[in-house]
Amino acid sequence: MAKLLHDPYPVKGTANDEESHKDSTNGNNREMSSYLSFAEIGDDNHVLIHVLPDDNKGVRSWQQYIHDLDYFFSKVYKYHQKSGFKCLILSQVLELIQFAFVVIFTVFLLHCVDYKVLFKDKLPANNSTKVTISDCLLPLDDAHITPIEIVILIFACLFWLLKIIKLIHSAIVYTAIKSFYTEVLRVNDCSQYTWQDIQTRLVQAQHLCLIQDGNLNELDVHNRILRHQNYLIALLNKRLLPIHFKLPLIGEVTYLSKGLQYNIELLLFKGPFALFENSWKLKDEIKSINNRQLCAEKLSKYILILATINLVLFPLTLIWQILHAFYAYAEVLKRDPSQIIGSRNWSLFARLHCRHFNELDHELNDRLNRGYKSASKYMNSFHSPFMEIIAQHVAFVAGSIFSILLILTIYDEDVITIEHVITIMTGLGAILAISRSFIKNDVPMKHSQAELHVQILEHIHYLPHGYSPSSTQAFKAMSSLFQYKIIRIFEELISPLVTPYILVKHFRAKSLEIVDFFRNFSLEYPGIGDVCTFAMMNIEQNGNPVWKAKKSNERQFNIKPITQNVETQVQTIPETLVTENGKLELSLINFKLTNPNWQPSNESQNHFIKYVTNNAVIKEHTEENLMKRSISEITCSSPTQSFTDCRLPLNNFNIERSKLLSNFARDRDTNEASVAMSLSTLFLHEYVSNHVSFIQPQRDDHTENDPLLAASTSMPRFNQQ
Repeated sequence: MAKLLHDPYPVKGTANDEESHKDSTNGNNREMSSYLSFAEIGDDNHVLIHVLPDDNKGVRSWQQYIHDLDYFFSKVYKYHQKSGFKCLILSQVLELIQFAFVVIFTVFLLHCVDYKVLFKDKLPANNSTKVTISDCLLPLDDAHITPIEIVILIFACLFWLLKIIKLIHSAIVYTAIKSFYTEVLRVNDCSQYTWQDIQTRLVQAQHLCLIQDGNLNELDVHNRILRHQNYLIALLNKRLLPIHFKLPLIGEVTYLSKGLQYNIELLLFKGPFALFENSWKLKDEIKSINNRQLCAEKLSKYILILATINLVLFPLTLIWQILHAFYAYAEVLKRDPSQIIGSRNWSLFARLHCRHFNELDHELNDRLNRGYKSASKYMNSFHSPFMEIIAQHVAFVAGSIFSILLILTIYDEDVITIEHVITIMTGLGAILAISRSFIKNDVPMKHSQAELHVQILEHIHYLPHGYSPSSTQAFKAMSSLFQYKIIRIFEELISPLVTPYILVKHFRAKSLEIVDFFRNFSLEYPGIGDVCTFAMMNIEQNGNPVWKAKKSNERQFNIKPITQNVETQVQTIPETLVTENGKLELSLINFKLTNPNWQPSNESQNHFIKYVTNNAVIKEHTEENLMKRSISEITCSSPTQSFTDCRLPLNNFNIERSKLLSNFARDRDTNEASVAMSLSTLFLHEYVSNHVSFIQPQRDDHTENDPLLAASTSMPRFNQQ
């Protein structure tokens, strides 16, 4: 019989689940025989593990990965998102080939090309006036590679070999995942199913692949896949990630590169000195308040070590960044400079700032993609009259020169052969693209800046600022979320140099605060392990009091139950225990709308979801009754009997909600969950803007006076038995 490894955090089922399962197992001895106690295999005799029936197929390949459900569920998710085994392996093989191509082609360009012949500075060896490709190539014997280049090539070869090993390992793992899809989930072609379909099958099949008394639900799956991501979101929400800086002459900037994020993840989650003992469990010393100073000193030392390693590898990483950027964007820059210089996209900071707790990658991508058009229009609506005047004259001069060169080229193609003509034309095209980005479009705007601002909010769900939508401050704040592609490329280019500095100068100074954060905001949850407290989306304990503000260090809020006319007052919550900007509240609603089968664990969550989603619908419009029914179906709740609790003025939020409902009534192909989430988002922000005077809490910059430590004595100790 094929034994299945046991997850270190067994999921505890409810009493009803245990009774029903006990009845079913009593009635089926054959099923019960498929469970073995650890006593039979030399371990704890209190836990049962599931074993597949003996069907002469031997041990399933995927069983060896069940012991780490974080890893296993992540691979199951990635397998679906990458469209199956073939696409996954093909992409990794092509990445290997691409890396080898970049290295070999760069060496070839440096040592195997006779540029004097290529540029016609000298005649080829045969003294022919016609230059061929072979005339421009140098024999291998003439190639002289310097010692520094040899060292770089050795590192490149080692890195390539590591990627080959990773490819082989990935092939083995995803072969097992493919077997899991076919044997357990009964899915042969995952591209024909949505992730919700796969997740439903995964939850339904839990007794085939997990422990006997398991009670896996959608939130458990998300918490395992997004355990570390939820911590990063919370760290940013509590302003503990060093990504905001003030530079001389430039002012405040936001910087987050892939390299910096990867280093932070190494320090906190994945590296040999990480705060996590394994993927699902924090180190015991982190959980003890008595060891906070010692743990902070260790983290500070590890940050210094990692920054030193980054500094040593700086030349190699910088060379790779330059080469990769050149090969990836040079052709696009020549063909259409506006795609690089004039276009914008969501930044890495935006992806972290706008992400909900327990929101998967594809869900975030869908939201940001839907908000792209409105964000582009909003950013293009800002123009500086001073810069526009300069840009118009620069564009006129550059366009005139470009036009003359183009006409001469059409008249006689030999003009192209003149030295640097193509370079000049390419440079003029780039200047034109930059200049046009500063010139206002003559076509009148269909929507005002305030309307566009609300349309963006529909999709990204979080306000990046508290300024007027038409102000310069609003433009700067939005620029950190929706930045130029050329700025994104530049940030990645300087990342090898900037990352060590940020780690030592800024991240290291927050060592004590980070240790306190992981101790105070970690919850040891049965069946899951150590998760971020906010990821459980407990409104009663961690909800932000947007409903009622108090002038004290503690704030409270009221939740209005749907079936009652009285208000249920929730306990007063210390300010340090809540998320900011409605992160937890919006995350809870979003998770329920995207996972309609999930049942919240407490009544406060149910009341909050029903109150917001039902009151997000405006009563007066008849076509919106359809949307109200849709929301009720998605949230598994009944509509409210009265909307008199929410008397909101008819402003941009209200108008945009009416438009959303009207569009939904006309187009039934629209995703109901996304529309419901947009309505709920607008309702929440409108409610806050009209009813709450919210003051951002002040943080103590000194790590010795930890602001979280003051509340630790009154906090429930989640991670202590």
